[in-house]
Amino acid sequence: MDRKYFTEKKTGKKALGTHTVCCNQVKDRHILNKKKPHEWKLIEDFCEEHLMHYPNCETITPICCKKCGRLLEYKSTLNDRTYGRSKKVQVEE
Repeated sequence: MDRKYFTEKKTGKKALGTHTVCCNQVKDRHILNKKKPHEWKLIEDFCEEHLMHYPNCETITPICCKKCGRLLEYKSTLNDRTYGRSKKVQVEE
């Protein structure tokens, strides 16, 4: 027995490949999906927690596959003015 056997047993279909065609993600691995309401809630909760715990983070955007809805990555923008990062150190030669 191998993974293909259990995938076929679970879905009733033969596996055509190990990766999705649209976003090249492993099919056997569970990844959050924006098309499922309870999983979208988890994605939103993560974004909210991240913004609350990291004050230098201005925005966070979940990037999902347009075809299947799998979460691919999070992109965030940082505020350079927080924690004194706006001070530029000039080196004298």
